[in-house]
Amino acid sequence: MAARVRIRLRSGSNEVESSALLNSGFETDSPDVAVPVRVARALGLWPPSRMGELITLDTGGGEAEAYLFEGAAELELVLEDRRIKPILVNVIVNPSIGEILLSDYVASELGIVLLDFKRGLWRLNDEDKVRTSVELSEWR
Repeated sequence: MAARVRIRLRSGSNEVESSALLNSGFETDSPDVAVPVRVARALGLWPPSRMGELITLDTGGGEAEAYLFEGAAELELVLEDRRIKPILVNVIVNPSIGEILLSDYVASELGIVLLDFKRGLWRLNDEDKVRTSVELSEWR
């Protein structure tokens, strides 16, 4: 099992609610979220307009081309028992992935502390409540 959380992404009047993988290997210096093309389409970011910038990603599988949309969405962590303030994120559209990936930066900004990758256990940095991973929402 992997550690996944439920999120809501909003771009303009478009919104997607989905699981998102907490990916400690997705190291960034800015609030980046990687999304599949189907999510980008649902958010109104695909096909790319002049807003998007073609970039090359250095991934575990080698280099991959993707589109970067800076400050293109608000991301909210969806919890049953409390509300976390949404954050503004950069959206990276990666045609090679099938689920939403949260960077280490975004997880940190949301206050997420991973406790156990294998069991999918996590908590927020201001509480002791242990939370469990949500089911995968696949976007292929």
